[in-house]
Amino acid sequence: MRKQRSSLSFLTIVLATILVLGVLTAGVVASLVAAGIPMERLAFWRQSEARPDAISLPMNWRPIAAYTKVARGDLLDPRTGKIHGVDVPLTSLPGMSATVASPDGTLISKRIQVAERTADGVLFQLDDGSVVTDQQLVQLGGAFTQATDIIGRVLKSDKTPGFAFAEANFFERGTPAGLAGATPPGMRAMTLKADQLAGVHRISMGEQIDLVANIPLKKLSRFEFSTGSRLPGAELVIDSSRASRDEEKETTARLVARQAKVLTPVVQRVSTESSASLTQGKRLLNVPVEEVVLAVAAEDVSAVTAALELGATVNVLVRSGRPDSKEPTANVPDGMVAVPIPGQTLLAYQTIRPTSFEDPATAYVRTIPVPEETAIRSDWITDLSQLVGRVPRHDLPATAPISESDLMPPGTATGLSGATPSGRVLFFLDADGLIGGDAFEFGQHLDLVASRTAEEPRGSRGRLTNVALTDAQRTSVEPIADDVVVMMPTRSPGNPTAQQGQSADIKTAAKLILAVRPNQVARLEYAVAVGASLRATVRAATPLMDASRKPIPDAAIPTSPSSDSERVTVMKFNPLADAKRTDIFVGGAQASHLFGASQ
Repeated sequence: MRKQRSSLSFLTIVLATILVLGVLTAGVVASLVAAGIPMERLAFWRQSEARPDAISLPMNWRPIAAYTKVARGDLLDPRTGKIHGVDVPLTSLPGMSATVASPDGTLISKRIQVAERTADGVLFQLDDGSVVTDQQLVQLGGAFTQATDIIGRVLKSDKTPGFAFAEANFFERGTPAGLAGATPPGMRAMTLKADQLAGVHRISMGEQIDLVANIPLKKLSRFEFSTGSRLPGAELVIDSSRASRDEEKETTARLVARQAKVLTPVVQRVSTESSASLTQGKRLLNVPVEEVVLAVAAEDVSAVTAALELGATVNVLVRSGRPDSKEPTANVPDGMVAVPIPGQTLLAYQTIRPTSFEDPATAYVRTIPVPEETAIRSDWITDLSQLVGRVPRHDLPATAPISESDLMPPGTATGLSGATPSGRVLFFLDADGLIGGDAFEFGQHLDLVASRTAEEPRGSRGRLTNVALTDAQRTSVEPIADDVVVMMPTRSPGNPTAQQGQSADIKTAAKLILAVRPNQVARLEYAVAVGASLRATVRAATPLMDASRKPIPDAAIPTSPSSDSERVTVMKFNPLADAKRTDIFVGGAQASHLFGASQ
């Protein structure tokens, strides 16, 4: 018969088990405490912490890309199914700004005095004594409090989680999503290859930049033609002594885009290209391409496109992004005055525009500080508004001040016809027929004389024979035109008669454009037609002055013919003045022979 276990043995086993479990538990707890784990996490019960009263500000729980609309799914927390938000304790609200909507819909900003939670919600007492609820609150400290004011708005930049939404995060209401909405009014979005822009890899979204292109000198005329020649006299005046090999290397800077905005920094995409070979045949290759999207002004699109098409190096200049940044202003010292100077050569008889004084590489107006006495004594114009719209009397070099004597009278029409003095007509003279014709300058007053050498007479029986005449004896000199005004020299880059030939290096000879009196045109044209050699005498350069010692305009100078003392004396030689005559009688016939004085 099997022996029964006693109750004492069973109790012993139970107590031993409890003791073992207690020892093990104590060991585990001691190990966790030694490891630094707080005991609160080991509790099998959890006490609900007393959270302070707070107001929740909506925020996104996942990243949102720039130029996209905020959707409701961007705000909903998938774990709770509620709008994700950040809690702001009510105790920290006093003193913060609150924007509430008035009955007529306008937004009013006030300071919060007291904030407390009631059975009807959170109430706010403002500094003017009014009380509003959290449903009337639109913004708290600049952050939106209602999800309805956030959903459907387009973001200006990438939005990361953990922050509330402010008005600065969004474009204006009604802005569409995408690049069209991100492009500012009056600008165009251009997608460019990153390898075409130097320094583009270091720029970020939203930065403002300038684009400056280094245009080769030999391609400058093509660039200006493509851009519509925004600058008067845009074609660079190149020294004729410069070798053609230098033109291959030398460049000139041109500002092609000002205050462009980076819409999308450099991103890499995969472009599919086809490749063909004899061994592998035709196949498709995935080629990585880096691109950047810029917003440029509409008038700068052609300049950027032309510079890239010509293969010019385009440099990226980043503008300052500080809130208090201002455009640089010229600080003129006391006693000095800022005198505007042209940014490039200004052609004669062409209207001066504001862009004429802009630096081609920066688009800022060029000025130089000079003593005020010097500017007054030199009659330099210091006010840019007095230069815009005027017409130069002659070609004006770059970086040189402009005086009143360099300009035509106010109201003069643009072009050669407007600059022609009253009572004169224009005559286009081939400089090859005028000795020294390439050396004349704008506004010079000339007297033209023509010399012609007659052929040596050849006599026969019964006529004059044996007469040897010198060139001087056979040359006649007579005045052709007096007080002729040089309107356009042959060396001026604005001479309309100097046209490009089929080759870019070949130019047709320019004509010397003169202003002559109508009654002198026939004599001048006849002298040119018979091949007479023309010479010119240059009159004094001192202009006629009025009573106030100011130059008299050409239009006010009398056009009556000059007195005899001012005209070139007529010099006609008599070929027979020094000849001797001999009569010979032969068989009742008579023959006359003339011999020179030296014979």
